[in-house]
Amino acid sequence: MDVKITTLADKAMLVKLTMRRANLTSRDAEAESVIQSQMDDQSLIVNRKLFRDKGNPINKILTATSQIYQYHKKHTLPYIDKGPRILPNGQYFEYTQHMRGLIGDVDNMLKQSMPNYDAYVQMDIAYRSQKPNSRALVSDYPTADEFEAKMGYDIRFSPMPESRHFLFDINDEDLAAFDSALEQAAQLARSDYVARMLKPLSHLVDKLTKPIGTENSIFRDTAVENVVEGIEIARRLCIDDSPEMQELTDKLDKTIAQYSTNLEWLRESPIVRERASKELSQIAEAMGAFMGAA
Repeated sequence: MDVKITTLADKAMLVKLTMRRANLTSRDAEAESVIQSQMDDQSLIVNRKLFRDKGNPINKILTATSQIYQYHKKHTLPYIDKGPRILPNGQYFEYTQHMRGLIGDVDNMLKQSMPNYDAYVQMDIAYRSQKPNSRALVSDYPTADEFEAKMGYDIRFSPMPESRHFLFDINDEDLAAFDSALEQAAQLARSDYVARMLKPLSHLVDKLTKPIGTENSIFRDTAVENVVEGIEIARRLCIDDSPEMQELTDKLDKTIAQYSTNLEWLRESPIVRERASKELSQIAEAMGAFMGAA
């Protein structure tokens, strides 16, 4: 029976998110002069940040813009280059649908807010005036047109590189370097996959190893919920077909499920807490070893 060997290029693609954001910092010459004099360093520069009031519609636009990047990073894997990231083929439609929704939300917020932008600048100046030594002026802010023109997003997809993409022969040394780079990309993705589960798991284990009633033994529901979410995200992003990693993920999923339905067991029963601590510690140790091997 023929065994089909799949490559990283068969499982995933590259996606690059480019974001443009308006510069919302303003140089504070007066404060800069004071600090330079006090520190005896003329190279020091002081900037003030604008639109810090969470209730200001412009600040809400910035928050929504940050959520675009956060979703992109959370639902993709790192690549050897800093620009693009790896997106498993099976996640393409969910990723694009959600990203378009987030971008559409920001575009709608811009459309609604830009006619009142000048009023929002005055709101921010009034908000800053409540603090001592505030010196924000209208001239410190970009205009509505400048702000809107600087806001933008671009998502580009491309296939994962593969040796068969070369249209001409390359020497063995260059081919070996190319294959090594792809293996490095696969290892980086595997490490990130494990880290999605191991980071929240390690935090939970740290809490459970402390006996009930002792300092820092109390944990929030999110300590367990984050482990469950980490498993879910990791499964979606998985490009590692190794039975060992799949078995370890399944074991964690099954183990955490025993306790996620009744967290009070972990909070009130020393016996259950100790058992959970040992089981989850062993899984965390195995994941750490796997991550080191990756």
